[in-house]
Amino acid sequence: MRRSHWLLILCLLAAASVARAQVAPAAESGFHGINGETDPFPPVLGYNVTLNGTGQHSSVTGWSEYLEPALSYRFNEHVALNASVPYYISVKNFVPVTKSGATTYPLRSGSNLLGDATVDAALDFEPGDFGESLTATGAFPTGNSEFGLSANTPTYNVTNHLEYSIGIFTPDIEFGEGNSSSLAGRNVNKSYTAVGPEANFQAGSSLDLGLRITLDLEAYEEMPIGNQNVYGTVTRKNKKGKTVTKQVLEGTGVAEDNGFSADFSIPFLRGFTFSGDYQRSLIQGYDIASVTVSWVLRRPHRTRPWE
Repeated sequence: MRRSHWLLILCLLAAASVARAQVAPAAESGFHGINGETDPFPPVLGYNVTLNGTGQHSSVTGWSEYLEPALSYRFNEHVALNASVPYYISVKNFVPVTKSGATTYPLRSGSNLLGDATVDAALDFEPGDFGESLTATGAFPTGNSEFGLSANTPTYNVTNHLEYSIGIFTPDIEFGEGNSSSLAGRNVNKSYTAVGPEANFQAGSSLDLGLRITLDLEAYEEMPIGNQNVYGTVTRKNKKGKTVTKQVLEGTGVAEDNGFSADFSIPFLRGFTFSGDYQRSLIQGYDIASVTVSWVLRRPHRTRPWE
């Protein structure tokens, strides 16, 4: 990973924290998101701004680095909106190159690229220890499809997340439907975007480890339920169990994915959170690990989150 890029990310986040230095500190509150990602809707009324800086390594394509700023607005404790767009400082993928009528897919590097912009609307309910979040997401084709960063068309996903707190454990289950693989699993950046009818499922539990440190363990399934167009590269295991690269343009079920994920988060400094994610695909055979530094402008209060 290029150290200069991470130095720039940390400087931007530190500068944002300094800009808030004269605001009275408030205790931070943990909150869960859907599809394995950090919740983009902190329990703070009104507007909020977040900035995530991520470094990710894929066993298929190698390192990528990206920033994702987001602007959110919470109308009340039940309804919130969020808009974001990822900016890729560097990314690698198998890019098609055609010469003399023959197409090859060499691994190439790209820089300063955008992903698809997204808008999320959430409807939350938290009666007692039970929690439910219904989130509808729309994405717009602002990204680079050559590197698998765009669906090349407007897409959507609707996912319902249910959880129940039992001591330090918070078991959860979620299920959804949409037409883009990138919206079904937003905690990692895969080497492709599959566009077509798809159902997504997740089940697992988060653990409160104390000191506001959390660990989340999940099993997931992304199941195509119709024909798909694929932008990027899909991997598959061959009969010997070895993962091989496979370029796919279209087909039914070509981009099915399932496996396990683990992530932990540790709050540090004021408004900052450090998190690490790991995802293992069983059907596609890839491993993806990432680290993220997140900053939030207006932090939720631990005991009075809706003030």
